[in-house]
Amino acid sequence: MRGGAIPILAWGTILLVLTIGNWVWDDKPVNGAAASAAVVIIYSFGVAVWLLRREAIRRGPPEPGTEIENVPAASLSAMVIGLAVGCALFGLVWAKFLLYFGIALFVASVGRLVLEVRAERASRRRVLEERELR
Repeated sequence: MRGGAIPILAWGTILLVLTIGNWVWDDKPVNGAAASAAVVIIYSFGVAVWLLRREAIRRGPPEPGTEIENVPAASLSAMVIGLAVGCALFGLVWAKFLLYFGIALFVASVGRLVLEVRAERASRRRVLEERELR
């Protein structure tokens, strides 16, 4: 991702300013230490993203590519999987029938997701075959 490290490093800088204020005005060193740990974690993640891909620090759009990419417009099954997980977790605390309903809905949604992925692969294969025929 081009420019992906820039927001992470900017967030780290904002946290650094807030951490300095925390060390200056708070009389409990635990709070300043926790804020400093957050700054170190965010900066480490940003630098790791930067080192893994040098494009992560460059601004602007990515280089144009000629390879076909599968980009689904919407996935009903992904949304229903999220609802099923929420329903099952709520069912763990509140009622068993919600747990069973959530599990059944999860299984059905994963099956639907498999069908969506297969259809996506088939359409990509079809486009590539049409491109080769030209």
